Amino acid sequence: MSRLLSYLQINGILLCNANPYLPALEDIGCSWNDMTELIDSHQLFYCKAFRKRTTYLSAEVYYLLKVVRTPKKMFENAKTIYRMLDGKPPGDTKFLKEAAGLPAKDFQAGFDFLLQNLYITALENGKQLHETWSSFYYGTAGQWEQYAPDVYDASNARERLREILSRTMQEKDIKWLIK
Repeated sequence: MSRLLSYLQINGILLCNANPYLPALEDIGCSWNDMTELIDSHQLFYCKAFRKRTTYLSAEVYYLLKVVRTPKKMFENAKTIYRMLDGKPPGDTKFLKEAAGLPAKDFQAGFDFLLQNLYITALENGKQLHETWSSFYYGTAGQWEQYAPDVYDASNARERLREILSRTMQEKDIKWLIK
């Protein structure tokens, strides 16, 4: 088992870049390639659920959050992007931007909304752009779930989330994430 997968299974959440709130990839001795391997094997849920930052969730934390968070209603730009992915092959941001036909600012707002609210995720690594950056092919959370089935007990979802997340997060941040 990879170091990153082991970390996520214990702590449930990790951020991409150095920050004052949570450990990041480099803080735990992992690399961009470690993360993309877990995306390709659907063992990590890529989103922006924590403070609008690139966030990596374990499958268990994703499914628990899905139970406790009230889904936010999609606005029109987000719906446009979501419909382009729902039930279709994964798409990269370049394709999605062109096909959506939205102004850049509107596209980004819709795309970020979908990532922040767990509607979409990275399903596959794309083109390597730098040793610490690559593009992704995105799909819906439902498509990701087909590869990473829910095998977790959610009967006490809030308590289980607090148990996992309190290993690295302050209570105020846990409350913010769960809302």
